[in-house]
Amino acid sequence: MKIKHFKKLIFVLICSFLSGISTAQSSYQFHSHNDYAQEFPFWKAYIHGASSIEADVFLKDEELFVTHTEEEIEPNLTLENLYLKPLSELAKSGKLRKTQLLIDLKSSAQPTLKVLMKLLKNYPELTKIDNLSFVISGNRPGNSEYKNYPDFIQFDHQDVSNLDEADLSKIALISKSFKEYSVWNGLGRITAPELQKVEEVIKKAHDAGKPFRFWGAPDTKTAWSRFAAMGVDFINTDKPAEASAYLESLDNRNVELKDPISVYHPKFNFDKNSTPKNIILMIGDGNGLSQISSAMIANRGELTLTQLQNLGFVKTSSFDDLVTDSAAGGTAMATGEKTNNRAIGTDAEGKDLVAITEILNEKGYLNGILTTDYITGATPSSFYAHVVERDDSNAILEDLKTSNIDFFVAAGSSDFNKIQDEFVQKELSEFNDFEDRTSVFLSEESLGGVEDRGNQFPTYVQKVLQNLENQEKPYFLMIEGAKIDKNGHTNNASGIVQEILDFDKTIAEVLKVADKNENTLVVITADHETSGFGIMQGNLEDGKLEGGFLTNDHTAVMVPLFSYGPKAELFNGVYENTEIFHRILEALNMEK
Repeated sequence: MKIKHFKKLIFVLICSFLSGISTAQSSYQFHSHNDYAQEFPFWKAYIHGASSIEADVFLKDEELFVTHTEEEIEPNLTLENLYLKPLSELAKSGKLRKTQLLIDLKSSAQPTLKVLMKLLKNYPELTKIDNLSFVISGNRPGNSEYKNYPDFIQFDHQDVSNLDEADLSKIALISKSFKEYSVWNGLGRITAPELQKVEEVIKKAHDAGKPFRFWGAPDTKTAWSRFAAMGVDFINTDKPAEASAYLESLDNRNVELKDPISVYHPKFNFDKNSTPKNIILMIGDGNGLSQISSAMIANRGELTLTQLQNLGFVKTSSFDDLVTDSAAGGTAMATGEKTNNRAIGTDAEGKDLVAITEILNEKGYLNGILTTDYITGATPSSFYAHVVERDDSNAILEDLKTSNIDFFVAAGSSDFNKIQDEFVQKELSEFNDFEDRTSVFLSEESLGGVEDRGNQFPTYVQKVLQNLENQEKPYFLMIEGAKIDKNGHTNNASGIVQEILDFDKTIAEVLKVADKNENTLVVITADHETSGFGIMQGNLEDGKLEGGFLTNDHTAVMVPLFSYGPKAELFNGVYENTEIFHRILEALNMEK
C-alpha cells in the first residue's frame, strides 16, 4: 500500500476514536464532491461543516471500496474504514450532527446495493437515527424500484422531466450537470440566457419540494456566491475548507442598501487661488478606496464625496513600520513628521512635536475636534497630545487640559470628570458661543453603530458649523468618522458601508458651509486602510455588493484624498501623509 494512503488510514482510525469533535455548519450547505480524493477523506469535510459528503464506491469481491475506478482500488480504503466507522463513533458518542452521506455507485447498482444493505445492518446506530441520511447516486436503480429499498436509503434523482411520476418520498435531492445549462467557468458573470436556464431547473426541484445540487459546476468563490444567491441547496465543491470559510462569512460580507441617501452637489463658486480663511480636515478612519467604492455602489453609484474634482493619493507608512496605526497616521497629518506606531504627537525619539492646532492657535484660530470616537482616541488626540503610548489615556487627558483645543464633540462622557475643570460640558442645544472651552458628548460610553444613532453625527456637525459661521474668528476643525475602521477590523461589510454613508452625510454638511462662505478649504482623507477590503461583485441598480477581506488589520495601501475650496489643487498628486500638514500651511501662506 502507498505510504500516502497508509497515513490517511492511520489518521482516520485515530480520529474515529475522538468523541469531543465540535463542528459547525454555515447557513449555506455545501457538498464535498470527490471526497475520497481529499488528503483526509470524510474528516476534512466533516470538520469544516460539510452538510453532504460524497463517497465513490466500487464493488469487488463482495467488498465496497472507495475509488473512482476498479483500477485505482487500494485494499484498506473501504467505505467501512473511511466513512462508516468514523460516523459510527460520532453517533455513539452523541456528537454526530446532521449529515448526508452520498454514496456514488461506480459498479452495477443492484449487486452493489445488496452488499451495502448487508453492511449497514452492522451499523444500527447509523440507520436508525435522524441525523444521518444515506443517499444513493451514480449507478442507481430505476425510479420505479426506489420503493424496494428500506427507509434509511434514499436516492439522488437526476431527472427533472419525470418528477410528476417519481416517488418523491424516496428522493433526497435532485442533482443535475451544470454543463447542461451553462458553459460559465465561475469567473465574471453568467450570461442572461444561461442564467435563466439555471434558475429554471433549480425552481423545478424546489417546486417538487426537493433540495438541489449541480455537479460538474465551477468551483470558485464567485460561483459559490452565485449559487448561494440562486438557492442551490448543496453547493458542490472539491475544496471543503475554503468553501466553508467563504460561505460561513458570506452573510457578513453581503450588503444591500434599500434606502439610498441623498447626495449634495457642490457649487465650485470659490476662488481657487485665494487664501482660505478656515480649514476643515476630515479623516475617515480606515477608509480606503475600496471602502469608498462600496458605499458608492450601495448608494446607486453616487456619493457627495465623489462629486469632488481634486484628488490625491497618500502614502501611509509610519516611521518604524510599513503599516501604520492610527496614532502614527494621525500624528503625521497633525505635525508633518513621521513617528513610531503607538506614538501620539512625539517623534521617533519620543520628543514632543508641534501640532497644527498649536500653530493656528497663535494665529487666532479656533480649534475644534469632532469625532465618533472618544476624545482620547488615537486620531483626535494626535492633534493635541504628546505621549509615546496611545493607551495612556490619563496622560492624554492631562494634555487635553493644557491644549489649544477650544471645543470638541466626542463619545464617552463618563470620562468627563477628569477634565471638567477645563471644559464646560454642554448639550448641543446649549452650544451657541465659544467664550468657554466646551465639550459636547454624543454618548456616555462608546458610540453605537449608525443603526442606533441615526443622523446624530451629521446633525451635530451641522450645528457646530452653524455656530462657527456666526462668529468672526477663523477656525480649524478635525472631523473624524472613526467607526469605519471598527467595521473593517470585524470584517463587517454592511457596517463599513453604513459608516461611510454617515461620513458622507457629514461631508455634505461641511460642503454646504464651504459653498456658503466660499473661503473654507476642505481636505478629506484617511489615516490608513483597514482590512484589505475588496468588492467581489454586486450591482448598482439594487445597491447590492459582496465584499471580501484580506485581513482584520490595517494595510499599507495608499488612501485617497479629496479636497475642495481655495488652494484645493495643492493636494493633487501622490505624496506622504506628512505632506497634508505642510500643504495646509502652504495654503494658508504660513510656515511651521
